[in-house]
Amino acid sequence: MENRKRFTKFIWALVVLVATAGISQAAVVSSWDQSSVIPMDPTNVTNPGLVFDQYNYIEPGSLIDPNTDAVATDGFMPSGYSKYAGGVNYLSNGAMTWKERDTQGPGLSVVTGDDTTGINCIMSAGWNPGSTPDATQMSDWWGVDLKQCSDPWQSSKRFKIVSYLLDAPIDMTFNISANGSEDVYRVLQKYGNQTGERVSGYTQQLGFVVNGVFTEAQPGQGVAFVLKNGTKYSNDAPTPSTMANQGELDSLLAHGLFGAPDKHHTSAGYFNTDVRANFGLEAGETFIRTTGMHPVHQDLFGEWMPAQQPKGAYYFDMDGIIYTDNALVATCDGAFNEEVAQTEGGAAGCQGEWVTYRSSYVPIQNADDSWTIPASYGVDPNNRDLNRTVIPADVITAWDANPLWIPGDIDDFANVNINAYIAVGNAANWPTADAEGNAQFTLRMTPTFDAATASTEPGTTGPADFIVSIEAPTTVL
Repeated sequence: MENRKRFTKFIWALVVLVATAGISQAAVVSSWDQSSVIPMDPTNVTNPGLVFDQYNYIEPGSLIDPNTDAVATDGFMPSGYSKYAGGVNYLSNGAMTWKERDTQGPGLSVVTGDDTTGINCIMSAGWNPGSTPDATQMSDWWGVDLKQCSDPWQSSKRFKIVSYLLDAPIDMTFNISANGSEDVYRVLQKYGNQTGERVSGYTQQLGFVVNGVFTEAQPGQGVAFVLKNGTKYSNDAPTPSTMANQGELDSLLAHGLFGAPDKHHTSAGYFNTDVRANFGLEAGETFIRTTGMHPVHQDLFGEWMPAQQPKGAYYFDMDGIIYTDNALVATCDGAFNEEVAQTEGGAAGCQGEWVTYRSSYVPIQNADDSWTIPASYGVDPNNRDLNRTVIPADVITAWDANPLWIPGDIDDFANVNINAYIAVGNAANWPTADAEGNAQFTLRMTPTFDAATASTEPGTTGPADFIVSIEAPTTVL
C-alpha cells in the first residue's frame, strides 16, 4: 500500500542531507544495550491454550514481522504475544513494559534522524498505527512505518519502565556508535510506580557503568540533560521545570485525571478540571530530581500511589472494545478490589459508595452512534460533598449486567509521562570508550520516599499509609 508520508519524508530527507553536509559526525546513540535484560516468555508459552475473542485473535499468516520475519501463528502476534497483552523485559529492580499491538518488544527504540523532521529521540518500539489510514486489511497497516519521533500525538510513542523496589535504581545503558560533534536526543518516557509503596519523588542521573559500578557523569564530560535547543542545565544552579517550555522538562499524570481542556484534550480531568497534576522538577547537567507532587494530587490522595494500591472506577466502553481506552464515569470512595468487582459485582468490590463528580452518570449517544461523556465538575478537597453524586444501587446492578460498563483500577494514578532532552558527545573520552571511540552511557532512575516532607492522604494516619484495598495487608511492608 502506498504510504501517505513517503513523499514528505523524501523531501525532508533532502533537507536534512543538505543541512548536515560538511558537519562533523555527531555522537550517535545506536541502540539500547540489552545484555542484562531478561525477557518474559510470550503468551504462546505462558498460556498456549488462550481463548481468543474477536478483538485479540490474529489470523494465522496475516502478519509478518518486518524485522525478524516471524509470522503470526495460532492466533498470536508474530512475537508470540496475544494482541493487547502486556509485554515485559525484566531489568534489575524493575522492568520495561508495553502493550502488544503497534507497540512491540523490546519496548524501546532509538531514532537517529527522524524520517520526517531529522530529529533524534529515544522512544517506544513498533510502528505508527496512523501511517496507512486507507488500509482495508490488517497486513496493510501493520509494520509498514516504524515509529518515529514526529509521529502524531497519542500514537504510543513513550517507552515505559516501572520500578519494583523503593530506593533501588533502574539502569538503562545505551550504545554510542560514533563520536564527534554533540547531538541531542528527546526522551519520550512513561514511568510507573510498582514498588507497592508510596513514592514522594525520584531522581534521574546520567553516568557510566564500569566493572558493574555506576558513577554519575561530571559536568562537561559529554553527556548532559539539556533544553530542546541543546543548552545545558547547571548542576550548581538547577533549572526548575516551571522555567522550561512544556514538553522540555515535565513529569505529568494523566490528563484524564487532572487538567484543563487544551489543544489535545477536548474535555477536562475527572478530579480537577483546571490544573494538571505533576511532579515539580529541577534539572542539572547530570541529574533531574523531583521537588514534590503537585498539591492538586496531594490534597486528595497524598503522595504518588503504587499500582498495587489503586483507586477504583467504573469505566464506560465507548467503542465496545474492552482493550482500548475507556471513559472514567464514577469512582469508589473507599477501598476497592478489581477482581471482586468484576466477578461479584461493583457493590461487592467497593467498600464505600460509588460516586461521580460529573454532571451526570449517563453517557449520551449521538446520532452517529458515538458517545458523549458528561462533563466533570472536579473534586473540591475542602468540601468533598460539593459536586458529588451517589450512584444508586439499582444503577450499579444495571451496569454490572451491561458489558459496556467495566469496574476496574485507575492505573493512570501509578504512571507519569516524562519529557526530557539529552545531549551526547566526546564519547571517545568517556570511561566506557573502546579503542575505536565507541562507548556507553547509562540513564539511572531511583524512586524515593521522604517521610519528613511527605503529605498524608485524607482518611489515613500517616504519609506512607493507604486506604487499603479489600483483602490487602493492613500495613505497608
